[in-house]
Amino acid sequence: MRSSSLACAIAASLTIAGCGGGGAGGTGSGVPPVQSQNPNANAQEAAQAAMTPVSTGDLTNGLFGGAYGQTLVVGNHSQSVKALSATCTDRHEFIVTQISPTETKYEIKFFYDNACTQLAKDVVADVTIPDPSDESIVRTATWWNRSGTQLADRQANFNVTGSPADFAAVLTSAFYVGTSTQPTNQFGGQLTVAPQNANTFTIAGDHADIYNDVDPRVNASFGVSAALQNATATVDSSGDVTFAGTHSTSISAGPLYGLTMPSAPPFSVSGGTVVGTGNASGSVEFDAAGQLMAVNVTVTTSKGFTVVMTSSGSPGSIAINGVVTDSGGTQVATFTVDQYGNGVITFANGTQALIIDWRIVG
Repeated sequence: MRSSSLACAIAASLTIAGCGGGGAGGTGSGVPPVQSQNPNANAQEAAQAAMTPVSTGDLTNGLFGGAYGQTLVVGNHSQSVKALSATCTDRHEFIVTQISPTETKYEIKFFYDNACTQLAKDVVADVTIPDPSDESIVRTATWWNRSGTQLADRQANFNVTGSPADFAAVLTSAFYVGTSTQPTNQFGGQLTVAPQNANTFTIAGDHADIYNDVDPRVNASFGVSAALQNATATVDSSGDVTFAGTHSTSISAGPLYGLTMPSAPPFSVSGGTVVGTGNASGSVEFDAAGQLMAVNVTVTTSKGFTVVMTSSGSPGSIAINGVVTDSGGTQVATFTVDQYGNGVITFANGTQALIIDWRIVG
């Protein structure tokens, strides 16, 4: 399945026009934020920077809240936490399988409906702790639309060293559309975690994110490099994790598959041209099973654009809404995504682009 086919499948599930030759999803909407000929480029750059902290938190919250068990502690998970229940709770189920004394599999199934019958996303994390200071996690996330069609999957690998609550983690992942063996998105990141008090951790690190858009109307790659500043993770008595702090970002553009990142830290995007910078600040909250609960993020870019992104609704059915304004305060775009990072951005000129797994893909 090509990325354009994935976009059409999600567009159908979201009731969005634009998979034909004309309509709202025409050529202008398919151009990524790095294309200078795209009149929406600056708004797209800012919106993508706003979603970066959420996509990063989606991958890493399990190191704190329990979705991958307790970091560097074999088979330790709290069955008393409501979010970590095998029964249907807030549209998800959490299943733990002890494979061996050093290996445990954690599976979280997320559903579109309250009865947990219509699967939206399935996350499986295979956690191995061979000794008290080393841990590896192999994580696979798979998305389906409301018709039951598999849209894509993300494969991720974590290597964690240190001790519980005081550790370093290196993460690499790739996002694949359908049966494609060529990644649409690549991600690499590192975190250094230290206890600030019993419930709050200080986080330092960096990450890189590359999107390869094979749509013939685009045929280009763009990337985001980010560094964490004054970042923290706070875990409450229910296992809910709140990330807070600032991401400083740099956005790059290049020909298709022309951007690269290293296989080991520090992570940043190489190749192409840097087309913008910015800062994202605020907070993102997940429950103990990794389900998104709340978003409050503000972004400012070097080109004077601002994004305010907030959430509404209850866990299991929240919506995330963003408003993009230019340096004069004029609204130039709005976007809405669901808790799985799928949705649409609409620009002031009426064109639209799809958002898949927190990435604007056209």
